[in-house]
Amino acid sequence: MSRQLKSIDISDYPTLERIADEVSRTGEPRLLQGHGEDLAIIVPIAEARSPSLRPTTESDFQSFLSAAGGWADIDTDKLVADIYADRRRA
Repeated sequence: MSRQLKSIDISDYPTLERIADEVSRTGEPRLLQGHGEDLAIIVPIAEARSPSLRPTTESDFQSFLSAAGGWADIDTDKLVADIYADRRRA
């Protein structure tokens, strides 16, 4: 399911535009706070994109293959029982 983000033109908000430019330039997200509360996070576009949108590399493919069978020795019935037991404790 895809979600369309609302766009806001910040051209008339020089302080916000400066912060957005800095986030884009440095690649580092920023947490916006007001009156002691966390309000929003500004992240660079490259970081906000879904990993499925970036090209798959050979390294990605090899990592995927190496994970195959990684849980083969897990007793799935015991795992499910443990999960339900943990839920009852919480």
